[in-house]
Amino acid sequence: MSVFIAKTLSNERIAIAVKKIKLLIVAPVPPPYGGIANWVLLSKNYLSHDNNIVLLPILDIAPKVRNLDGRTIWDRIVVQGIGMLKLNRTLKYRIKQEHPDVVHITTSGQLAIIRDIMFLKTAKKYGISTVYHIRFGRIPEIAKANTCEWKLMNMALHIADVVIAIDHKTEISIRKYAAKVNVCYIPNPFDVSKVDKNETDEGKKEIVFLGWVVKTKGIEELLLAWSRISEIFSEWVLRIVGPYSDEYLTFLKQNYPQKQVIYEGEKKHEDAMKLLASSSIFVQPSYTEGFPNAVLEAMALEKPIIATNVGAISDMLEGCGIIIPKEDVDALEIALINLMKDTALRVKLGSAAKEKVLREYSIEKVFSQYMDIWKGI
Repeated sequence: MSVFIAKTLSNERIAIAVKKIKLLIVAPVPPPYGGIANWVLLSKNYLSHDNNIVLLPILDIAPKVRNLDGRTIWDRIVVQGIGMLKLNRTLKYRIKQEHPDVVHITTSGQLAIIRDIMFLKTAKKYGISTVYHIRFGRIPEIAKANTCEWKLMNMALHIADVVIAIDHKTEISIRKYAAKVNVCYIPNPFDVSKVDKNETDEGKKEIVFLGWVVKTKGIEELLLAWSRISEIFSEWVLRIVGPYSDEYLTFLKQNYPQKQVIYEGEKKHEDAMKLLASSSIFVQPSYTEGFPNAVLEAMALEKPIIATNVGAISDMLEGCGIIIPKEDVDALEIALINLMKDTALRVKLGSAAKEKVLREYSIEKVFSQYMDIWKGI
C-alpha cells in the first residue's frame, strides 16, 4: 500500500513539474507598429519555441485608427468605449473556452486604463492570475500630482496579482504611492541576433531620428537645434525616419529651416534599420516614452545616442549615452555638437551601448524573469 501511495505521489509531482503554463497576452498586435506591438512580435517568436508555455492567440487591443490618422473625440470616447465592452466579452469567452493559467495585460495608460480594470476584474472573477505590464513612463508625474489617470491606475494596480514596471522610476513611484502593490522591475527584451553585425560600422555623417513625426517626439526642438548648427557642420545630414501627416509636415517646413534635412516617411522595419545602421548618431528627444525599442536597436548597432530623460531612457543610457532634459533646445544643440566633432567619443559610447544591451537586455535573460513571474502566480 505504501509503495502504491509513493508511486502516486511521485507521478503527481512529475505531472506538476511538466505542466505547461497556458498564457493569454492582451496587447496590440501590429499593424500599426509601436513599442508594445514590437514586444508582442518578439514574444510570439520567442515563446513559440518554449516548451514550458502554451501561448494562446493574443487578444488584440490595437486601435483601428492611429492618432496620426486623425482620431476624433467621438472615436476616442464613444467608439473606443463600445470597443472596450466588446473586448471584455471576448475575454470572458476566451477564458471559458481556453482556460488560461495567466492573463498578461499590457497598458499604455490614459483612457485605456478603464478597459484594463474591466479585464483585471473579469480575470479575477474567474480565478485567473493576472500580470499588469506598464508600458509608459508617466507614472512618476501622474502619481505625484494624484491625477484622475493615476486614481484609475491605482485601482488597476491593486487588482493585479503582479505589476511589471519597465523602468526604475516607475517602480519606485508605485512603491511610494501604492505601497501594497506587488511590483517588480523588468526591462524590455531585445533579440541581438536580429542585428546584422556587418552593418554596425562608423557610418555616414548622418544623424537619424526614428519614430512618429509628431510634436511630442521633440521634432520641433530637434529642427530648431539643427538650424543653429547645420551651417557649421555642412557635411552632415539630419535624416528623419517615420510616419507623418501632410499637415504637420507642411507646418514644419513653413516654420523651421530645412537645410540638410531629409524626411524619409514611414519605412519597413528592415529598411529603417539599414538607415540607422549607416548613420553616425541616433537622436530621440521625446517628451514622453516607455521603453523605446528604437533606442535598444541603436544600442545594438553600436550607435552613440542622444535622448531625453523620460521613461526608461535614463536606465538604458546610463554610462553609454547622452541624456538631456526634454524640451531643452540648448542641451540638444550642445549634445549634437559634442558628438559630431568627436569621432572617438562616438565610438566609445557606441561600444558601451552594445555591451550594455548584451549584458542587461538579452531576450533570454528577460524572458527568464517573465517565466519566474508566470510560474510564481
